[in-house]
Amino acid sequence: MRRAQGLIRTGCLSVLFLGAGPMLAQQGSSPEAGGPVLTFGISSTLSATDNYNLEPNNSENAELFDNRLSFGYEKRRANDVLSFDLSGVLRATEPPGGSRTFDDQRARFGYDRQGVNSTLSFGADYSLSSVDALDPFDEDPFFEDDPLEESDLTQDRGDREQIGARFSFESGLNDPVGFILDGRYREQTFTDTTDPDLFDTETFNLSATTRFTLSPVTETRVVLRYEDYSADDVPQTDRQTSSVNLGLTQALSKVDTLDVSLGLQDIETEETIGGVRSVDRESGVIGNIGLTRDLARGTIGTTFDVSESENGRTATWLVSRDMPLPRGAIGISVGVTSDVDDSIIPVGSVDFTHQMKRSTLTASLERQVTTSSRSNELRTTRASLGYNYEINSLSALEFSANIAELAQSGGPAVNDTVRADLRAAYSREITEDWRLSSGYEYRMRDEDSVGSATSNRIFLTLERNFVLRP
Repeated sequence: MRRAQGLIRTGCLSVLFLGAGPMLAQQGSSPEAGGPVLTFGISSTLSATDNYNLEPNNSENAELFDNRLSFGYEKRRANDVLSFDLSGVLRATEPPGGSRTFDDQRARFGYDRQGVNSTLSFGADYSLSSVDALDPFDEDPFFEDDPLEESDLTQDRGDREQIGARFSFESGLNDPVGFILDGRYREQTFTDTTDPDLFDTETFNLSATTRFTLSPVTETRVVLRYEDYSADDVPQTDRQTSSVNLGLTQALSKVDTLDVSLGLQDIETEETIGGVRSVDRESGVIGNIGLTRDLARGTIGTTFDVSESENGRTATWLVSRDMPLPRGAIGISVGVTSDVDDSIIPVGSVDFTHQMKRSTLTASLERQVTTSSRSNELRTTRASLGYNYEINSLSALEFSANIAELAQSGGPAVNDTVRADLRAAYSREITEDWRLSSGYEYRMRDEDSVGSATSNRIFLTLERNFVLRP
C-alpha cells in the first residue's frame, strides 16, 4: 500500500494543478448547458476572541483579519459536467501559536458523464489547514460520508494535509445485467501536532457490484469490497478488510419492498506490540434485512443489520418513518444497538424542517455506534438546531446551535469528548453582490483527563460573490 503512495500523490497533485476544492454557492440561475461558468468570491472578516486555541486554563486573545478568496469553474454539456475549484484564507495577522498565514487551502477537481447505458465519475481533492482552525461542525466537502471519529473533535496545533482521489463507473443501466465499480483513496498527514490521536493514515477502498434483474420485481446482486488501511501510529497498524455479499431486492406488492443481504467478512490486522510484529485475523458473518412500505404520505420501514469489526460483532435494529409536512418534512428512526460488549444502547435519528412565511426552522439529532478507522468502538451523538428569520428583503437574523459527543462503546478505551457551538448573526445585503454580516459565537470543548475550555468571539464580515459566463 505504501509503495503506491508516491504514484497516487503525484497523480493527484498533477490534476489539482489545474484547480479543484469546495464548490462555491452560485447566485442567479443555474449554469446553461454548453457554456462555462466562472464563480469568484471574496470574504473579509474582522474578529476578536478570548481563547483562540480553545485550551483549558490558557486563554490566548486574538484579533484577526481574514480574507477568504475563492474561484470556481464549471462547464455543463448535454452529457457531462467538468468542474474545478480553489479557495483559501489569507490572514493579515498571524494567529497565536504560529498558525498558517495562508490557511484552509482547498482544491477540488471533478468530472461526471452520463451515457446512454453507463455513467462515469472521477475527481481529486486536496486540503491544507491549521488543526486549531478546523471546525468540527463544518461538513468536510471531500469526505462528507465519513462517520464522526476521534480526530474530528481534537483541539491541537500544527497542520493537517489531505489528499484524496475517487472514481465510479456503472454500466448496463438498461440491461438485465449491470456492473458498478467504485474506488476511493485518502491520505491524511499531520505535522507539528502533539495529540497522540493525530497520526498519519492512508486508506484505499474498492468495491465491485454485479447486478442481475431477474424480473420487473426481483433483482439480485453480488458485492465484493476491499479496504487497505495503514497508520503511522505507535503499533504501525496495517489492516486489510475484505468481504463478499449476496443481495436480493424483492417487491412484495405495489407498496412493500424487501431487501436482504448476507455475506462473509475477513479482517487481517498487523501490528507491532512489544517489539514483535504480529498478525490477528477476525472473520464473521455480516448482513442486513430491511422492509419498506410506501404510504400516502411518505414511507415506513424497519431494518436489522449485523456487522463485524476487529473488536467483535455489532447488531442494530431500527424502525423509521419519513413524512412530508405542509411546510416541510420530518424523518425519524428509533432503535437499539448491541455493541461488542453485548450492551444495549438506544440509537436513532431525527431530521425536521419547517418553513414559515418569513422564517425557517431546522433540527437534527443522530446517535449511532460505529467502529472508527483507529479500531475504536464509539458511541457518537450529534445534534443541531437552526433558525433563520427574514426581517425584510435585504436583511435577516440567523441562529444556530451544534453539539457533538464521542464516547467509548465497548472495545479499547477512549476519552469521552464533547464539542458545542452557539452562533447568532445579523446580515444585510448592501448591493446585489455585496453582503455585510455581524455576530457572536460561543464555543465549548470538554475532554476527559484534559479538561474543559470555552471561548467567545465577535465578528464582522463583508463578502461578495459573483458569476461570469464568458
